[in-house]
Amino acid sequence: MASIRRFAAFAVLLAGLGAEALMATAQARVYGTVTDEKGQPVAGVKVTVTLAGNDSFRLEETSNAKGAFAVTLIDATRTYTYRWEKEGYQTLQQTFKVPISQNERHDVQILSIAEALRQDGPGAEPAAADAAVEAFNLGAEAAHQGDTVTARAKFEEAASLDPTLAAPWTALASLDYTDSEWAAAAEHAAKAHTLDPGDPKPLRILVGSYEQLGDTANARLYSDKLVALDPTAGADGLYTQGVELYNGGDTDGALALFEQAVAASAEHAKAHYMLGICLVASDAARAREHLETFLRLAPDDPDAGTAREMLQYLK
Repeated sequence: MASIRRFAAFAVLLAGLGAEALMATAQARVYGTVTDEKGQPVAGVKVTVTLAGNDSFRLEETSNAKGAFAVTLIDATRTYTYRWEKEGYQTLQQTFKVPISQNERHDVQILSIAEALRQDGPGAEPAAADAAVEAFNLGAEAAHQGDTVTARAKFEEAASLDPTLAAPWTALASLDYTDSEWAAAAEHAAKAHTLDPGDPKPLRILVGSYEQLGDTANARLYSDKLVALDPTAGADGLYTQGVELYNGGDTDGALALFEQAVAASAEHAKAHYMLGICLVASDAARAREHLETFLRLAPDDPDAGTAREMLQYLK
């Protein structure tokens, strides 16, 4: 089962340290919802992104029926200008930086012309917020270079400059997790989760940290939240936990987690594979079913040969 152990180690790295892995890229994504002065979503708002000093750069998107928009930035080290406009509404323009490798939510309100005549339009983002993003990006670059001391200092600086920014807390939690500082990782990840409940990365760190601390109640609590937020990611976490139990000799416990992983994501090939392995001795029919499903989903997986051998044995 060496391949399972190698996969488990890799899966733990991906599941627990997603934020650190993402630091290797300078991309980022800005998304949000456009609403009017009554809080109602505004469809058909043109969102234009430009870059000072580069007249050829221009991104354009349009908000959908729910007022939602999303823009992907290839190089998040730069500061972009965003413009939201629609006939009958006051145009809104803001310039800000987005943390590297993050999905940054940026909801905006545009006022109808009538409402704009009665009040001043929304102002620009606070300067402290831009400084926080700059500090975070410097921390991300330092972490990518292996300078965790500088990275930690910059992430802490970013968190103090903008207490509403979740990314620094996620990054700190990731560093703590790498250093096996489970309690600190859980504390920082919990802060990130509170600030951005829709980000699965802090939840992965919370699950892994509480497992290492032996706090099964909190591990299950955040695992359930992860499954609810992102069934595929939740299935990955359950699968990783199952592999750890299997390698530790707890086949029954592993079996239960693999079944939960498949329930969360029926297309999770490796969970089907491990279910087949766990069931070989007790339920040949179910073992065959899961191994066949694994081969259908991942015929070229490194463990496909083992699965085919097991199926020959189960005939």
